[in-house]
Amino acid sequence: MKIIGNRHVPGLILWISNKLSASASQLYAPRFGIGLTDWRVLAFIEVHPWSTAAQGCVSMGLDKAAVSRSVGLLQRGGYIKSRPSGLRKVEYSTTATGKALYKRMLEVALAREEVLLTGLSADERETLIRLLQQLLANVGAVQQVGLEHPKRLPKGEQVREKR
Repeated sequence: MKIIGNRHVPGLILWISNKLSASASQLYAPRFGIGLTDWRVLAFIEVHPWSTAAQGCVSMGLDKAAVSRSVGLLQRGGYIKSRPSGLRKVEYSTTATGKALYKRMLEVALAREEVLLTGLSADERETLIRLLQQLLANVGAVQQVGLEHPKRLPKGEQVREKR
């Protein structure tokens, strides 16, 4: 059995993501002064004001170190502000400068999305969004395949025990 590249859903999603990320990185840093991960963190904080970096990591599926670096850069740039929440938590919200940057970057992000969806009808776009949301909901179960459910592995595959 072989993976057929243009029929393997995880591969297609990865290829689309990689190509979109690479082109966004090439565009955002020179034009706006922040990179793609910084943009994702800024957008998350704008949409979810007074949330923690940990909440952003979980929601966006980003590495804690990457989010921490972005939070630091966004704070130093005056794009986000913080407040303590309990003993060890810090919550973040965008500043007026951050909101302005978010709006400028959002225009470009939405224009890129519109081009990506060229050729899809309004109904097809809604179907695509619904299907992608279902795939996202399935990710947690996918992450467990081979860990908790060895029966889901192909014949002959065994889970190696940790030593």
